[in-house]
Order: sequence, then structure tokens, then C-alpha cells
Amino acid sequence: MQRERRGELTQLYQAVVVSRLAVEAARGELIEALGDWLCGADALPPGSQEIQALATLCEAQEKAEAEYARCVAVLSEKLVRRARVA
Repeated sequence: MQRERRGELTQLYQAVVVSRLAVEAARGELIEALGDWLCGADALPPGSQEIQALATLCEAQEKAEAEYARCVAVLSEKLVRRARVA
């Protein structure tokens, strides 16, 4: 059971890391595209699709972080209960 929880926690943490990296990459691409547009290299600024894609990635990151935090809180609560019993 404990290994199962540890595995779940590891997977959730990895999901948080992956989502953070995806958001970071999308932000970088959007900033780069805005810079290109401002400097005249591109005729059009980044569109709503790029902005919506970033928003979607941000939402996924928030969900991953919330799920990870929930799992950590459950495990912490169990540890506190065990410590009180001991």
C-alpha cells in the first residue's frame, strides 16, 4: 500500500514537472513570437490560438499541482495520525 502511494506521488510530481516545462516552453514561444512581431520580422502578432494553448497548459499545470498537493496532504495527515498513536 505504501509503495503504491509513493508511486502515485512520484507520478503526480512528474506530471507537475512536465506541465511546468510545457508552460515555460509555450510562454517562451509566445514571447519570442511577440518580439518577432514587434521587431517587424513577422507580419502578424501571435493569435488567439497561441494564447488559448498557453491558457490550456496553465490550467493543466494548476490541476496537476492541486492533485499533487492533495496527495501530499493526505499522506501528511496519515503520518500525523500514526505519530499521535505511537
